[in-house]
Amino acid sequence: MSGMMRVVAACLCLAPLVAYAAGPQNAQPTTQPTLLTLHVRDIAPKALLQELSKQSAARMTLSPPDLFDKSFIPNVTLDVDRLPFWTVLERLSRKTGLEPVFSPEDPYPRFQLGLGGGTFWEEPHVVAGPVVLFADDVERTNVVELGRTRHRFDRELVVNLMAFVEPGLRTLYASPHVKVLQAVDEMGRSLAPTTDDPTDLSEDDGAASGLFAWNLAVPLEVRPDQASQKVARLKGRTSIRLQTGELRIEIENVMKTRNVVRVANGAPFTFRSLKKADIEYILQINLRRDKTSTAAWRDLHYSIYSGQMALYDEQGRLVASRATENGGDYGQSKIDATLRFVREPGISDPQAGEPFKLVWLAPTAAKDLPIEFELQDLPIPD
Repeated sequence: MSGMMRVVAACLCLAPLVAYAAGPQNAQPTTQPTLLTLHVRDIAPKALLQELSKQSAARMTLSPPDLFDKSFIPNVTLDVDRLPFWTVLERLSRKTGLEPVFSPEDPYPRFQLGLGGGTFWEEPHVVAGPVVLFADDVERTNVVELGRTRHRFDRELVVNLMAFVEPGLRTLYASPHVKVLQAVDEMGRSLAPTTDDPTDLSEDDGAASGLFAWNLAVPLEVRPDQASQKVARLKGRTSIRLQTGELRIEIENVMKTRNVVRVANGAPFTFRSLKKADIEYILQINLRRDKTSTAAWRDLHYSIYSGQMALYDEQGRLVASRATENGGDYGQSKIDATLRFVREPGISDPQAGEPFKLVWLAPTAAKDLPIEFELQDLPIPD
C-alpha cells in the first residue's frame, strides 16, 4: 500500500461527509475540464468552497461534517486565471491543509475534503485535463521457473498509478488500461512493452463502479543486460467516458408503487419496488436491451452499476444521493439489479422524510475522452 493510501486508511475510518455548497445539480453535462478563475483576498474557507462549488458544478464535501467547528482553517488569498480544477485544488490544499480524502475500502469513493495531514499531493503526479494521476509505486519482480535442462526467466516492471476525475463531471466509465506512448530510462533506453499494450482503451472489462478514483497498472520491460535506475520519462494515454446527454426519469410514491415501466434511451426500464430494511432502502429494477445500440446499452449499464440514482421525499428534500450495487444479473440483453440506498450524514437533508420520488438521469449520449499524461524520474527498485 502506498504512503497516500496508508495515511488515508488510517485517518478516515469511513468518516461521515457533509455537502458544502452543493452546486448546480442540473448543469449541462460536459466533457471539458473545469477552468477556475479566483481572485480572493483573506477569504474564509467556507466562502471559498462555495465559489469552487459554483464554478465546478460539484459538491464540496467535508469529512468530518463539523470540520470547520473543530479545526482552525486559515483564511485564503488566491489569484488564479483559468487554471484546471486540480491545479487550483492543490494550491488551496497547500494554503489551508484541506485536501481530498477517501477510504480505500469504499467501492464507491466520493470526493470529499478533510485534513489528511498533507500527504495527498506528496507522490509524483500530473494534471491531464479533468484527471489528476499519481504514481503510487514501481514494482520490479524477477522469477526463474526451473526446468530439467532449461530455465525460464520472467522479469516484470510495473508502474502503479491512481487517477482521480473532477467531481463535477458525470463519469460513466474509466479505462483500466494505459497505452504506453513512450518509456525510457535515464540513458534513453526504451522501457516500452513489446506485448500486451492495449490499443482499444474503451474496452469494457469490468472497471470499477461509482467512479471518482481508480487504479491503473502500466507494465514496462527491462532487458536483463539493462541496469536501469529509473523511468526517466513515461508518456501514456488512457480514457474516460463522460455522459453528455440525459433523460430525467422520475418515479413517484416509490414506497407503494410496483412495476412501473419507463423507457430509457430505447430500453424498457421497470421500477419493481423500493423497500425499507432497517436503515437501508432496497431498490429492485429491471432493464431490457431490446433494440438499443451496443454503445447506448453499455452507457445505461454503467449508469446503473455506478449508482447514478437519487431518492427525494415528498417535499423535494434529498434522502439519498446515490445507490450502491447490491447484487443482480448484468447481462448482454437485460439487467436485473438490486441497489442499496442509505442516508449519508452531511449529504442527505437532515429534515428529509421517507422516500417519495426516485430520480435517474439516464444517459442518452456519451463521449470517450482520451487522457494523455507524462511522468518523469520514477526510481526503479534493484
